[in-house]
Amino acid sequence: MVDSVVTFLLDNLSRLLEDEHKLLSGVEDKINSLCNELKFIHIFLKNSEGKRSHEMVKEVVSQIRDVSLKAEDVVDTYLSNIAQQKQRSKLSKLFHLKEHVMVLHQVNSEIEKIRSQIEEIYKNGDRYGIGEGEFRSEEAAAEAESLLKRRREVEEEDIVGLVHDSSHVIHELMESESRLKVVSIIGMGGLGKTTLARKIYNNNQVQLRFPCLAWVSVSNDYRPKECLLSLLKCSMSSTSEFEKLSEEDLKKKVAEWLKGKSYLVVLDDIWETQVWDEVKGAFPDDQIGSRILITSRNKEVAHYAGTASPYYLPILNEDESWELFTKKIFRGEECPSDLEPLGRSIVKTCGGLPLAIVVLAGLVAKKEKSQREWSRMEVSWRLTQDKNGVMDMLNLRYDNLPERLMPCFLYFGICPRDYVENTTELEDVADFYLDELVDRSLVQVAKRRSDGGVKTCRIHELLRDLCLSESKYDKFLEVCTNSNIFTVSNTNPRRMSFHWKPDSDVSETTFNKSCTRSMFIFGRDAKTYLVPILKNFKLARVLGCDMIQQVWSHTVSRDLKRMIHLRYLRIEVEHLPDCVCSLWNLETLHVTYETTVSSKIWTLKRLRHLYLSGEGKLPVVLPKTNRMENLQTLLLSGKYPQQIISLLNSGIFPRLGKLALRCPKTHAESAMLSSLHHLSNLHSLKVMRGCELLLDTNAFPSNLTKITLKDLHAFRDPQSLMKTLGRLPNLQILKVSFCMHNDIHLDIGRGEFPQLQVLHMTQINVRQWRLEKDAMPRLRHLLIEECYGLSELPEELWSMTALRLVHVSWPSQELANSLKNVEPRNGCKLKIELLE
Repeated sequence: MVDSVVTFLLDNLSRLLEDEHKLLSGVEDKINSLCNELKFIHIFLKNSEGKRSHEMVKEVVSQIRDVSLKAEDVVDTYLSNIAQQKQRSKLSKLFHLKEHVMVLHQVNSEIEKIRSQIEEIYKNGDRYGIGEGEFRSEEAAAEAESLLKRRREVEEEDIVGLVHDSSHVIHELMESESRLKVVSIIGMGGLGKTTLARKIYNNNQVQLRFPCLAWVSVSNDYRPKECLLSLLKCSMSSTSEFEKLSEEDLKKKVAEWLKGKSYLVVLDDIWETQVWDEVKGAFPDDQIGSRILITSRNKEVAHYAGTASPYYLPILNEDESWELFTKKIFRGEECPSDLEPLGRSIVKTCGGLPLAIVVLAGLVAKKEKSQREWSRMEVSWRLTQDKNGVMDMLNLRYDNLPERLMPCFLYFGICPRDYVENTTELEDVADFYLDELVDRSLVQVAKRRSDGGVKTCRIHELLRDLCLSESKYDKFLEVCTNSNIFTVSNTNPRRMSFHWKPDSDVSETTFNKSCTRSMFIFGRDAKTYLVPILKNFKLARVLGCDMIQQVWSHTVSRDLKRMIHLRYLRIEVEHLPDCVCSLWNLETLHVTYETTVSSKIWTLKRLRHLYLSGEGKLPVVLPKTNRMENLQTLLLSGKYPQQIISLLNSGIFPRLGKLALRCPKTHAESAMLSSLHHLSNLHSLKVMRGCELLLDTNAFPSNLTKITLKDLHAFRDPQSLMKTLGRLPNLQILKVSFCMHNDIHLDIGRGEFPQLQVLHMTQINVRQWRLEKDAMPRLRHLLIEECYGLSELPEELWSMTALRLVHVSWPSQELANSLKNVEPRNGCKLKIELLE
């Protein structure tokens, strides 16, 4: 696998050279030459693919990474100095002329040094044969075999908590459908997929149903020929006569053996879709109910090969985890009562992952069964992360990620433990990458958006440990805490995440990290160490911080103004200082306070996402000539709705795709959103309090696919509004919360809401709901929450062929009673959540 971090750096540097070429006068030729050298370095990296286990290759890759980092530093430092020079007066420029010339000379000198280092890397590559042929030591091969053996040994343990899982999958296999069917089990590494498949494979009922059984372990080092030979070995003692056959001939032999038989073939641990392409021709479909069972960590594999919905194997709960742990250690005997609290505490660190629990139990079983020894084991397990095969196997999964996903996965190490990351601000490409990580069982979805996308997510604690260890090795990221502050201060991480407590002793000299590009500061005590951080991180591109208001000063403004490379800034301030408006590279600005913002904010031409979530004073509108061509997301909260409307009417947001507005609940002024139609790219609209929508379909952009109306206490005519929204041609998601005491009669006529897929109604006093035939024909999900006036749902609802879920939370007693006798049709599920 090509070193993803180095490739990531090279891409960043190339974009930097393209974006800032106007500022590079004087050294442009030198830097372009350097960029060309780095492109050849990229080719060199590809030639070393498959040889990263060798220490010599690791060292060369490490040197390449350091050279790439240095090159990026040189360019960024030069740009910072040029920007500072441009901001000076004519007299000041003359005064600093000598300094500027010295910087130019220094950049030339640094580039020459870097090119010398690159030449030395080439020489070492030629000298030691790196980049030529495939070079894999016997030790590496033995290590890979050992890893596979440990994995099989652990996964074949008698895992608990699989009774329901096995019943579900067996039911899928035993269905009377005659055609060949592919069933799949999906889950992250170490969940027990192989164990579950083996349990099903050995089930008496399954063996009676399928007289012909075959099992193949595929794994990540899959070879088609070996896989087909393994299938043949299930029917004969020796396959030596077939070893010289081609893959196509072997497929025919397997197909001949399986023809006319009702068979079950297990393909265990498939990593990529191409495996299925290469073996599917060996499985004949004689319409006699044969089945193939696949286990994989990759959801894409299941959907690609499967004809049945994948079964997603969950993690163990606390009781199941404890049962598995004690089963391994005490062999059926009871755990002493004095050890149980401590034991449960240790097991909890495994996060419900069977693989980790079995490995941990194996270590604990070798120790004396006493509180002292178990306490020592808990400390060892937590601090050293000595999880043996667990981390090795997770690492194997990371190593097989596509190059583009590696940095995305490592970013999850930034957040503290038990921190749920909100992803609603990510753009389309990032959303796509996140979905890929979810599909590969590396990221868990905590909550989904109404359109099916990821809203919040998390990763398993062991995978977070993997993020941190890989990030530290690659100098991609380090987490700074009270315990490692001085250790980290001697390293050069590219990204830093600060998880400090208020008693941290931080001085200006503790950190001097000109190489660091991203900083995330978690905790409400950022004021204790923010000032020294800003002073020493002038090349940063990302800064996310809470509680900056209490430490704001002239020094902070000066230091922040120098951070011209910032792309992302999240701060909490009462008055957004003008220095922020000089950060011309800024793409995302998130201010969380009652903020006063000057009109200079509209000079940030690269701004793509603006979140002003406090209820402060909004900037004065500029003429239409000052258009924000790149702005895609705008969240505004303010005390003056008319000012918001005036801003939207100015026409300065031609590419705006997402708009969210909020005004104080107590403010008497209410404004009419009458001119949204000119926002032709708007696809998502969220209105919270203080604003009303015009009751005219033509007032809305035709591309609008999602509308959220929340806490609209003062809305005058909700029934007419629903009629207006029902005529929007592309509306797919509608969430409404009116919080009104007046009764509403909901009347949805034929042809209304033609594309609506999700309807979420909260705290609406609907007394009667009439639904005509052919209304909402594409509705898939209906969610009704705290609509206490609603006594029954329309009968026409249950005839909808697209409907898949009706979720009713806290219904009135009348509605709860009426739903008792409802039998949903067409595969729809009814979920009722009663008020306790």
